[in-house]
Amino acid sequence: MSIGDYIKPEYVLLNMKAQNRHDVFAELAGCLETAGLLDKTASGVLIQKLEEREKLSTTGVGESIAIPHASLEGFSETVILIGVLPNGVDFASVDSQPVKVVFMIIGSQTVPRLHIQILARIVRLCRNKDLIRKVQEASTPQEALEAIRLVDN
Repeated sequence: MSIGDYIKPEYVLLNMKAQNRHDVFAELAGCLETAGLLDKTASGVLIQKLEEREKLSTTGVGESIAIPHASLEGFSETVILIGVLPNGVDFASVDSQPVKVVFMIIGSQTVPRLHIQILARIVRLCRNKDLIRKVQEASTPQEALEAIRLVDN
């Protein structure tokens, strides 16, 4: 399994303008609306689920990275969205640093194990500081995706 299999260039947002967590979730959920995977109502449900997950404990794992995740009833596939936040956003991260790279996992409730396997794989990849730097510095979504695919093979 490669996480690149779950990411499309249209799921990569470079230079996000979001000022807070909610805006990050809304901007990334908008990608799924644009792709036709979610309607406005389902997008709202997704944002609510992500907010509820954050109340349990932060998905800001440190080193300027957050990995918010949720599964949706009726969502038939697993996707990963990537957001780069040049100015950083407060996720109440474990190291108190602002988040600059977000890997958001949206899964199907029918395949919950896959969601967890992907989460674990992303956590391992995020230890590669060079990879995270390349994602942050990418000038195109394809460039960010290629950096991930080179490391995650």
